[in-house]
Amino acid sequence: MEHVKGDMLVGEIVARYPQVVPVFLKYGLHCVGCRVSPFETIEEGSMGHGMPKDVFEKMIVEANELVTNSKAEKVASGGESKPVWVTEKAAVQIRKIAEGEGKAGFGLRISVQAGGCAGHSYQMDFEEQPDKDDVVIEAHGIKVFYSSELDSLIHGTTIDYREALQGAGFVMQNPNAKTSCGCGQSFA
Repeated sequence: MEHVKGDMLVGEIVARYPQVVPVFLKYGLHCVGCRVSPFETIEEGSMGHGMPKDVFEKMIVEANELVTNSKAEKVASGGESKPVWVTEKAAVQIRKIAEGEGKAGFGLRISVQAGGCAGHSYQMDFEEQPDKDDVVIEAHGIKVFYSSELDSLIHGTTIDYREALQGAGFVMQNPNAKTSCGCGQSFA
């Protein structure tokens, strides 16, 4: 099934499938944060900036594979029943970082702070134990803690790890976000 299509607006794609932003950036398409993106199709943005048709088609295929894989992983995880989900790729990176900081076996604390380019930003740190009012989940051997007060803001969020030409990092795919920035670290 094709989720991302050439005739879709750039802003629409970013809102629906924020996980594809690193794919677009990798191919040199920086329209994702442009003020014109809500009015321009992905094909217009790509071709208008000189992207060859074969490269455009390859980018669309890669974006659709990413969306399909994200959806398949969500189904495998039990769908929306998980308050927060960690992809296998993110779990590997979280484990590496925890070991590097001498915090192997600690849980990942997620919090939300006011600020960021879209209004709120995610914060992550390691903690040995959850607080008594925390939501606690486990995915791919990683325990995740967050305050139950944040449930309405982040329930259903997927934590993924992306690598692109312009860097690598964790990306939060939050179905509750009305808007989010292209980096996947800020939402409203």
